[in-house]
Amino acid sequence: MKVRLTQIIDYWLGVPMAAIFSLIHWLRRRTFKPELSKPKKILFIEISEMGSAIIAYSSLLRAKELIESNELYFLVFEKNRESVELLKVIPKEHIITIPDTSFLSFALGAFKALAKVRALQIDTVIDMELFSRFTALFSFASGASRRVGFHNYTAEGLYRGTFLTHRVFYNPHQHMSQNFLALVFALSAEKYEEPLLKRNVSEALLPLPSYEVDNGDKQAIEEMLEERGWSKKGDTKLVVFNPDPGEALPIRGWPLSSFVEVAKALVEHDPKVLVVVIGLKRSKTYAEALSKALPLGCCIDLTGKTKSLSQVVTLFTMSKLLIGNDSGPAHFAALTKIPILTLYGPETPALYGPLSDKAENLYSGYACSPCLSAANHRHSICRDSKCLKAISPEIVIETALRMLN
Repeated sequence: MKVRLTQIIDYWLGVPMAAIFSLIHWLRRRTFKPELSKPKKILFIEISEMGSAIIAYSSLLRAKELIESNELYFLVFEKNRESVELLKVIPKEHIITIPDTSFLSFALGAFKALAKVRALQIDTVIDMELFSRFTALFSFASGASRRVGFHNYTAEGLYRGTFLTHRVFYNPHQHMSQNFLALVFALSAEKYEEPLLKRNVSEALLPLPSYEVDNGDKQAIEEMLEERGWSKKGDTKLVVFNPDPGEALPIRGWPLSSFVEVAKALVEHDPKVLVVVIGLKRSKTYAEALSKALPLGCCIDLTGKTKSLSQVVTLFTMSKLLIGNDSGPAHFAALTKIPILTLYGPETPALYGPLSDKAENLYSGYACSPCLSAANHRHSICRDSKCLKAISPEIVIETALRMLN
């Protein structure tokens, strides 16, 4: 489904349904006030963003500590399932998915997922989406007695009802890893404390795990590279480029011409550098532009070639640097020791920077940036990302060479 279509449906259908669910919740509270026991089964909801599962790592582990069991579940779009599996925190059979190829498949998949959640008798739902009405409505319909999510309190707009049992203030000045932690710790907050959460959660952040490479994935990546001229015995420096910002938010894309200029400079400066372009099949035009601009044998096109997300992460473990837009791969790379150079414009690294001590984020800090935020459901009228164009190829080249050395 198109992102804008989902936003329109979420508003025009979601707002009145949220009001109806709020009324039902109010009537229930008037007649029945259940005593809440300790959470036993927790469902996390973060359906749309691939990198959010990595950012939520600390939250998942803290929730596991809270319930003292492995009864954690995760609801996510089918296409993003692997991003949850990478962490190996949520059992594979506990990952519930919804297809999003069309509105019909989404609607049917949502009802199927809801039926499964109700059958599991989930007692706690933690909604990590930023003011999505659909996920809030899903949490209410799940039958869970505890429903945790972000709430607007006195702010105008972003209405998603008043039926959350633990309403957490969304802080746009703290990294999303801390915002997610606030959702988990809200479960153990004082009963009538508002707004949640009145504590510093930064001390509860945990380092990301080191990715354990699967031998089959490593062999597959080595074969792909060798078929395209790479030698395992050589001293080549693999530099991974991720130039495609994706279909959902194309304004997050740094100009392709700038990526080409950087690639040419790195190869000219160090003949051992071998550029590897990653992405989906639709990303092939980016790889073709880079291949055409570089000397023969200096660029490998793996767009549409990797069979899984685990193979992409395996490639990162073999490489010296990742250069790319603000998107999922930067967060997946944080599970490895690869240096990460990420370019930000419409969004800010203060909220979405990779959780790696080897990450560097370039950000121009324009007055209009970030224009993608929770306040506008990440829908911007911008069609010209001057904030990204302001990041010159020269500064990226300088930073990349320093990180390579």
